[in-house]
Amino acid sequence: MKKLIFMILTALSVLMARTYAAADTAPSKTTADKTVPQVKQQAEQDAQRSGTEKPEDKKQELDEIEKARQALQYGLESEILEVVNKVEKRDFETMQDDFNRLFMETKSPAVREGLFGLYQKYKNTQLTEAAVAVLADYEAQQRTLVKAVLSYLATVKPELTPALNEALQKMLTQDTAEYGAETVSVLGEIGSDEEAVFLADYFDSLTIDDAKQELILKQTIMAALEKLHSEDTRAFLSERAQDENENIYVRSSAIAGLAQMGNPDIVPLLAEFFEQPEPQLREAAIRGAASFDTDETRKLILQGFKDSYYKVRLESLKTAQKTKMAEAAPYVLYRAKYDPTDAVRFAAVETLAVLNTAEGNTWLAETFRDSKKSEKLRVTILSSVLKHNSAALAADLDTVVLATVTDNKQKKLRYEFGKEIAKIENTATAEICKAFLQSDDVLTKSIGLDMFKTNAPADARALVEAIAQDEKQGALQRRAQRLLK
Repeated sequence: MKKLIFMILTALSVLMARTYAAADTAPSKTTADKTVPQVKQQAEQDAQRSGTEKPEDKKQELDEIEKARQALQYGLESEILEVVNKVEKRDFETMQDDFNRLFMETKSPAVREGLFGLYQKYKNTQLTEAAVAVLADYEAQQRTLVKAVLSYLATVKPELTPALNEALQKMLTQDTAEYGAETVSVLGEIGSDEEAVFLADYFDSLTIDDAKQELILKQTIMAALEKLHSEDTRAFLSERAQDENENIYVRSSAIAGLAQMGNPDIVPLLAEFFEQPEPQLREAAIRGAASFDTDETRKLILQGFKDSYYKVRLESLKTAQKTKMAEAAPYVLYRAKYDPTDAVRFAAVETLAVLNTAEGNTWLAETFRDSKKSEKLRVTILSSVLKHNSAALAADLDTVVLATVTDNKQKKLRYEFGKEIAKIENTATAEICKAFLQSDDVLTKSIGLDMFKTNAPADARALVEAIAQDEKQGALQRRAQRLLK
């Protein structure tokens, strides 16, 4: 021990002696300030002459995909989650094996939770078996992980295997307060007649000490039964729908579920519900009417456009759009022009694009051109038309959008137009894509790359190649290079 201490003290003495010697021989600060730049400049000149210049601290940037892969393999939990939370669909598909391997290897509940969220986002079913395994042993898992798994299953809608069904029903009956609503939602998405009967029976026997929680779960069960609309639950749903002492939301789901069974005998009950003072019942009546195509149900839907409750009007718009109900066009146009609720106006705009009538298309084009109209309305028109009926703006699309590219006063509108165009696959925006790529504004050019990524117009490729070869473009250069691969 004494020998070890002696060796440590000796080493420290030598180190301190070297430090003092270096301090004694170091030039003064004033001298150093003058000398260092001269020496550095001379070294740079020598390097330039020899052709071996290497800028200080400059490192070869790794490809973004490779950087993400390294983070997944070697990174901290926070670094892994940053990749998981930000990865785009194309990169997710490219790195599928990396994410699969990460899921198998990680012991972090937070990372596994993040991965379930990622696979849910892109509706990928590859984690289904792992999800079932988590639920089978749910009591040993973190609560947030279990809820992430249930959310994942409700979205990707896998086949309801016996093992999954058993796990869900066990959780519902044994841990109702904690996971009841989530398990019911999954059963509502992927269940069949057998599960519908199970849920109806469970509804009748359900008792929870917390009355509010019990009501929420019962409403969730009824929403699931509406989606399943099994003939085996007809009597149960009919009884609930006509029970005036029952909760409004329970009755709403019951009548809508009955209507989806397609029996026209329910139409008079829909008309009766539409005359009720409770707006939720009127909304349910319109939702149910969408399952039929009779004079009575069409009249009911048209009346819904004039209802004082905005959700009833929205339901009529959804039905008109789904069924392409031509006779609703004047009602839809009026809603697009004058409805006091933005959600209804914007839904009406999309419905107009779907209905594709001459009068509706004229209004869409005129409003899109009108700079005095709200930017949000004009962006909604652009988005809706590109999705459903690009011909409606064929004469105005380039003119209106290209004008914003050269006018910085319209920069915000330019960005919003560009973001919508970049979301939607189409063949009508090649010139706009080129204009965005040629802009000096970094964000505009970036949105142009997004457009190219979505639609890849052939005559814009040369512009992307130019960005990919320009080192001054920084992050944009790397993005362009990836798009060209």
